Amino acid sequence: MSLSFVFLIIIFAAFCHAGWSTIVKRSENGLAMMGITSIVEIIIFFPLIFTVPLPTPSIWFFIFATTLLHGLYRYSVVKSYQYGDLSFVYPIARGGSVLVIGLISILILEDDIKLTGIIGIVLICVGLFMISFLTAKKFNKSAFIIAITTASLIATYTILDGVAVRRSENAFTFIYWMLLLNGIPMLIYAFFSQSGFQKKNSYKIKDGIIAGILAILGYGLVVWSMQFIEIAYVSSIREISIVLATLFSYYLLKEVDARKRVIPSIIICTGITILYFQIT
Repeated sequence: MSLSFVFLIIIFAAFCHAGWSTIVKRSENGLAMMGITSIVEIIIFFPLIFTVPLPTPSIWFFIFATTLLHGLYRYSVVKSYQYGDLSFVYPIARGGSVLVIGLISILILEDDIKLTGIIGIVLICVGLFMISFLTAKKFNKSAFIIAITTASLIATYTILDGVAVRRSENAFTFIYWMLLLNGIPMLIYAFFSQSGFQKKNSYKIKDGIIAGILAILGYGLVVWSMQFIEIAYVSSIREISIVLATLFSYYLLKEVDARKRVIPSIIICTGITILYFQIT
């Protein structure tokens, strides 16, 4: 498998993730959007349930663990709308997760992370943190706590998914069951919460369907890529989605503050370029 091709797949996945996050951010009801995303995942994957092999017993642990963590992650993203600006919370969450994943990859997984790779990862983290603090009107303690919590969740489920896809006898089997099940906790919450599906006329089903498809591609392809490239590199490269989200925010959502993210975005792209030359 050409690593340049895998790199392009990660970039495409990041584009999908940026599209998903933009739709959720633009919606009046982020929780309902998350719920519809989960429904789309189930509709697409459930018809194949009798044709895809069952994972081995050891892999089921990873699937159940990541299902819970993904549910908590999506819940934390929804909560960030209530306690702070997503443009402040989300880059800290993504940058923090990249930093934690890098440390775990080096210290625990003992992945082959070179010095140039570390420099690339650090630059990406710096760019992400700059986006948060340059666009924040004032420091929000509650939002910061949510950001750190979200970073921990992202780092944990990313590491678990990366390890699981490598240990699986069939990578597609793990990815299938992971994507089929990981939206169920948020779907249940969206059904029973008064701020979810019960809040009529606050969400567009069409947008939710598009978001669901983008979510599947945005993360399924990332997990697939972890078979071929170090988990820390994959998680770092996909943060180009923040740069893409900046472009979407400026041109689609008409956010003037998006212009403040230009220099941090250049730093992020520099880090990703370094990682490209490291892995190819």
